[in-house]
Amino acid sequence: MNSELVHLKLSKIANGIKVRLRWFLSENNFWSRALICWLFASLLLKLDAVESYDTRFKIRGHQPTPSDIVLVTINQNDFAQISKMFASDSHLSSLISINELNNITDSFFWDTKIWSQLMSKILSQKPKKIGVTFFFGDNISKTISHKKDFDLFKNPKIVWAGSSNLNDKTGLPFASHVNRSNIGSIELHKDDDGIVRRIFLDPEQNATLAEKLSLAPESKSKTSAVINYSGYNRFQTATLSQILKNNVPNYFFTNKIVLIGSEKSNNQQILTPFGQMARHEFWAQVTNNFVHNKFIKKLPTTIYVAGLLLLTLIAVFIVSHYPQSVSLFFFVWLATLWTAFSIWIFDSFNVWIPVASAYALLVLLWMTYIGFQALRIEKAHYKLQQEQHYLSELEQLKNNFVSLISHDLKTPIAKIQAVVDRLHLQNSQSDNLSDDLHNLKDYSEELNKYIQSILKLLRVESKEFKIHKEAADLNEIIENVIERLEPLAAAKNITLQLSLEPMFLIEFDVTLITEVILNLVENAIKYTSPGGHVRIHTIETDTDVLIEVHDTGEGIPQSDLDHIWKKFSRGKNQDLKTKGSGLGLYLAKYFIELHGGKISVKSELGKGTVFFIRLPLEP
Repeated sequence: MNSELVHLKLSKIANGIKVRLRWFLSENNFWSRALICWLFASLLLKLDAVESYDTRFKIRGHQPTPSDIVLVTINQNDFAQISKMFASDSHLSSLISINELNNITDSFFWDTKIWSQLMSKILSQKPKKIGVTFFFGDNISKTISHKKDFDLFKNPKIVWAGSSNLNDKTGLPFASHVNRSNIGSIELHKDDDGIVRRIFLDPEQNATLAEKLSLAPESKSKTSAVINYSGYNRFQTATLSQILKNNVPNYFFTNKIVLIGSEKSNNQQILTPFGQMARHEFWAQVTNNFVHNKFIKKLPTTIYVAGLLLLTLIAVFIVSHYPQSVSLFFFVWLATLWTAFSIWIFDSFNVWIPVASAYALLVLLWMTYIGFQALRIEKAHYKLQQEQHYLSELEQLKNNFVSLISHDLKTPIAKIQAVVDRLHLQNSQSDNLSDDLHNLKDYSEELNKYIQSILKLLRVESKEFKIHKEAADLNEIIENVIERLEPLAAAKNITLQLSLEPMFLIEFDVTLITEVILNLVENAIKYTSPGGHVRIHTIETDTDVLIEVHDTGEGIPQSDLDHIWKKFSRGKNQDLKTKGSGLGLYLAKYFIELHGGKISVKSELGKGTVFFIRLPLEP
């Protein structure tokens, strides 16, 4: 029983996942997909490692040289030569060369007389603070014998390097005060790759050397600060020899923070994002961060998340309103703009704006958009195919129906006309019956014309319809049309005038152009009052053949001119005056455009109408 319940619950969970997955992948849920992309990019903010700062440090622009911090660099060989001169330690005089010594300890750099001279000369220029990055504790034994030297080394302006543990007496320098106010910790915490990127501040431990030199307020809680490195050789430097020989400017150390260290020994090197850096230069960088509050700042996560949300909204707007190629351009532009903004904020205000999560967001949105577009295009294509199939079936049904009806109507109409003709011949003596039979014949002919017009329309609008061009004389076609319509014009006492300019043979579909001329001239006769005239004029240019059909009829109202080319469209006042199907001008325009030509009309009420046809000489 328990197994069945478990199986039932698992089935419900699986069905729920399927439903949600189907909903997520549906066409109408692009916003939900964008929301998930935004949430995923927001989670990536947690993975924004400090290591990514390294590249930012290396590509940043030139950083100004700090003017309130200077370095004193003690070269190993230089110190050994000066020690020989002072001869305070006899064992140093036996050293011939130490250029190859890389693992010497801090105690090598201790000589009481040298340090006494060095400190006196620096203090004489009244610096703010002096930081010694060498550790001088038990490693230098009892080398100070004069109280005067001891008092000098305990000057409040001098901060000596020591251990961070307040209870570790072995980590105290020899000149430390009882309250340890002149001790600065130089203990470092390295990342897994050995690079020092942070300074850890702990109120339970002794303050760092940089804190003591910058007089920064003590941290009230355990925290860490990301160091804002400015690169190599960013500080003014003096050597031990220059100071002892008075070869530095008089105010070189005045009101400045001075850090003393060596540059070659391995234990004086610290691995930074820029590579190996001398210990005193490293602590100068950290001190500069404290003095000018230049540590890298990270904004609250909510601000980063809000920025990604804004980026999501902009990206969704772009993909919703622009084609794919344009959207891709804007996405690249957004990524570039975000990167430039992040670099500018980082260099100008020391604020970290992550770019990896923004890149991930744009890539995810783009991939989601491509999938969404592909699904939408596929559905639209399928829908279009279905519509085409339905339209094809409907068109076939319409054609079959109209063809069937037209064919079935033609036979009885032809029989009616034959009977009418026979009765008309047999009863020609009866005037009333003869008139009725004549009207009946006209009505049957009119119905036959309607049917013929519908059949023409179906034929030319079918997919298989093609025009058949052949070289022919256009003027001859017009003359044949006039000959056919002369009886109709004579019945209304209308004069047909021809003004045909001689021209060469041109290629066109004789049947279609004949239909066009016939329709226009017949309409001109139909809408022209008795006693009027109709004129047909042709002219040939370098590129076209022009045909003009003028009549002196009543004209077409301006409100009807835009509608006369439509199917089954007739003038508002023509339904009762004249008979017609409303297909003639539609077919005329269609036939002319099939030839690459144009047809237009100009009309004025009471002054007649002119139709203009332009057929190109070249196909």
